[in-house]
Amino acid sequence: VFKRVTTLAEAEILRTIRNDCREYMTRSTDYITTEQQHQWFVDAHKKYELYIAYAIEHGAVVVDAGFGVIHKNEHEFLLTGGLLTPFRDRGLGKVIFKFLIDQCTKTLPIRLEVLKSNTRAFKTYEALSFKVTGENDRLYFMEYQYDSVI
Repeated sequence: VFKRVTTLAEAEILRTIRNDCREYMTRSTDYITTEQQHQWFVDAHKKYELYIAYAIEHGAVVVDAGFGVIHKNEHEFLLTGGLLTPFRDRGLGKVIFKFLIDQCTKTLPIRLEVLKSNTRAFKTYEALSFKVTGENDRLYFMEYQYDSVI
């Protein structure tokens, strides 16, 4: 289940999840404080589509499990996301990114970045029809292939 982040309380949940995942972030891996998150959120919810992913077990929403972000600019949709440690290796990453892909229109490329060391995420993105379009010493740059069937 996905919930669009629209309040400061929800932004705080997103911050907590993101901080748990920060070692896998491709840009800033710094710890984000509550004050930093609130400052960022003032404008962020206008520029980004922010989502919290909730885990469902036995038919009931259990707890927040991850997050997803879509940043749309004039050239692309850039996706990012992450999962809390207890929810990794359960297929939820694929569910989150499939959801994010489905939120994007087919008018612009859908791209993401992944650490070369994060082979688990890389395999997930490949399974979702992302292809490597470039790389540097730390990252693979990937783009979704619209003509693929997921």
